[in-house]
Amino acid sequence: MSQENVELVRRHLDAVERGDFPAALTCLDSDLDWIPHRAATEGAYHGHEGWEQFVADTRESFDVFEPRFELGDLGEQVLAWGVIRVSGKGSGIDMEFPVGGIFDCRGGKITRWQDFGSKEKALEAAGLRE
Repeated sequence: MSQENVELVRRHLDAVERGDFPAALTCLDSDLDWIPHRAATEGAYHGHEGWEQFVADTRESFDVFEPRFELGDLGEQVLAWGVIRVSGKGSGIDMEFPVGGIFDCRGGKITRWQDFGSKEKALEAAGLRE
């Protein structure tokens, strides 16, 4: 099942990259918890409507939002790490920041995403070390 979870996350990320948000949504559980790193100040997103709100909030804030992830198999979880490149809407300022998080998968759907800000912190949250 674990390789299937990596493929599920990859399908979701590929659909997001293509801008095919309906296809991306099919990979997500209806009771999803979506916890981006900015949730510390803006709050988490829940369910399909929450994920759609995350996408809308992101589009409102950024002209460019490009996550570039590597994926690692953790069984029922998938480790994702890399960078997100953004360009601020209005300011045009380009930056990249690190990302490292865990996708939880169950029943062929992504049930949770949480970004811990780095690969090391994500591994620690999963009870693992590099």
